[in-house]
Amino acid sequence: AALILLFAHTRPVQRKLDGLKNAVAQLQQEVGDFRGAPQEGNEMLAADLSEVEKKELDQAIPEAIEQDIIMSDLNRIAKTADVSFNALTFSLDQKGALPTINISAGFHGVSANIIRFVKMLEVNPRKFLVKDAGITRSENAGGLELMNLNITMQAFYRNNE
Repeated sequence: AALILLFAHTRPVQRKLDGLKNAVAQLQQEVGDFRGAPQEGNEMLAADLSEVEKKELDQAIPEAIEQDIIMSDLNRIAKTADVSFNALTFSLDQKGALPTINISAGFHGVSANIIRFVKMLEVNPRKFLVKDAGITRSENAGGLELMNLNITMQAFYRNNE
């Protein structure tokens, strides 16, 4: 009688446990499908772009980190704006949906040129997102007020691994 009672009691519990195992397996499959979906979506998105749109995407958000190109772009923009390029540091953040390169940089120049430099950053084909900017007065030279610009920006890249 005790054996029948034990069997009658454990059988429903075993069924519930089997049901839970199946539910967990199904949820794991859904999570795996969800993790694979963005990559497939990016490939489908890239397939829907025209050649001009693909070229613009590659300029704005290249597939590789390209720190050398970032330095060249910043130096070219600084020279065009007549601003001195003093310091530069990089750090990577690969945790987000789109990996970023965090850039801290220092520039020196006349206030009007500093403003022109920041505007040129905004229209550069390689998109820079300015997170922080700090300006301090440094000195007066020949009636011109010189400024130091410390700026923190982000540049993006696609990691298609």
